[in-house]
Amino acid sequence: MNRSKMIRDIREFNRYYTIWLDVMNKGYLGTDRTWTESRILYELYAAKGITAQALCNQLRIDKSFMSRTLKGFEKDGLLERYADNKDKREKSLVLTDKGSKIAEDYNNRASIQIKDKIRDLDDASCQKLCEAMAYIQEVLK
Repeated sequence: MNRSKMIRDIREFNRYYTIWLDVMNKGYLGTDRTWTESRILYELYAAKGITAQALCNQLRIDKSFMSRTLKGFEKDGLLERYADNKDKREKSLVLTDKGSKIAEDYNNRASIQIKDKIRDLDDASCQKLCEAMAYIQEVLK
């Protein structure tokens, strides 16, 4: 298979998968947040005390977009910033109780979404799917 065909195939899969995950709508998982905002909220929940710079690097998100998103989270009472213990110029980002509860809810909704989407697959197909996903991650690292 030539590279041009491979590129088309990968792009086709990416388009399919983003639609399959329903990430293209503003109200991701029936919430008032986009997929990107939901992902940032999840990462803040998973990596308590992460800095904005580290979060940008981890998710490869534009600093301006991240800044606007974090300010929105603060305005909504989901996020607080504290002086970082390692570098006083940085701020550690910590979800409030409200932010943590919302992140947990989004995480539960995401699990339910996948459970619903794979409901009709047998165990062997699910196993192959998981193995294929693991292979993709391994190859792309």
